[in-house]
Amino acid sequence: MKAFANALKGPKGLALFAGLVLFVTFLDSLQLTEEPLFPPYFKHILFVCLIYSTVALSLNFVSGYIGQTSLGHAAFFGLGAYVSALMTKMWHVPYWPSFLCAGLVAAAVGIPVGAPALRVRGPFLVVLTYSCGEVFRYIAMNLDITGGPSGLPGLACPSIGVSFCDIGATGKEAFIVTALALALFLAFFSRRIEHSRIGHAFAAIREDEVAAAAMGVSIAYHKLLAFTIAAFFAGLAGSLFAHYLSFVSPAMLSSSESILMLTMVVVGGPRSIAGAFLGAFLLTVVPELLRSSKELIGLSYDPWLVLFGFLLVVMMRLRPQGILGTETVFRR
Repeated sequence: MKAFANALKGPKGLALFAGLVLFVTFLDSLQLTEEPLFPPYFKHILFVCLIYSTVALSLNFVSGYIGQTSLGHAAFFGLGAYVSALMTKMWHVPYWPSFLCAGLVAAAVGIPVGAPALRVRGPFLVVLTYSCGEVFRYIAMNLDITGGPSGLPGLACPSIGVSFCDIGATGKEAFIVTALALALFLAFFSRRIEHSRIGHAFAAIREDEVAAAAMGVSIAYHKLLAFTIAAFFAGLAGSLFAHYLSFVSPAMLSSSESILMLTMVVVGGPRSIAGAFLGAFLLTVVPELLRSSKELIGLSYDPWLVLFGFLLVVMMRLRPQGILGTETVFRR
């Protein structure tokens, strides 16, 4: 596990991972066989894994680097989706400016949402961030401009001169490449931040806020910075995901989504770039495998709903730092 984590942290490991994803993505475009080796459903799952990898990496700034537990991250994910959807559908703004605005608006909202983290922590912060996420969801459900509970369908497909939907054998290839580029950029950015002065400040705050403040670290600035960075990249991921689905609804802001995102970080390992990818892939692929086997086994319920809670109990008991996570930065 450590070898895998160290490999994925470095540029060679990330390049190998990117090469494997690109190989799987474009192999069918070569038309080497009559039947596609990787069907559209497989590529759909791959895209979702990459989107959630970006979300897990962004949440890592809050739950990993500064050690705050947030249950409202889906609010930024859904907010980015709605901002992009409204700009392209209602105001006819091209996709890429809308994509950037989605991240900026989510980051701007992340500042007041992160402000209470300056005064509360632990279970109080969990309740507060959960409440903020639910407020955003109910606002989206009750505004006419957001489409209410029905959401906004018929979103425009992104283009780079050629529509994403017309590229590749399935029309999903350009989305996968964009999601991969976003995830790799955030992984590189996270690595640079982690070993910078800001990253050391994050580590000091996580380990002991009082000692960090005594050493001159600005607690307020660095906490708000972590929330802002996390919200910005979550907004970008939400924008791309909404236009991939061509649909956005209040379900993207739900508390279950926030719990899933936090679980990806916890299972993969906080402060681990490889852990964020692993957690996102595991918690996306495993439920799909179980749902597909539901019919074969003849179960009347989704087995993932049972195993999800069991997985968390096992992780907290056997490896609370996550599969690829580390204990602490400073030994006591």
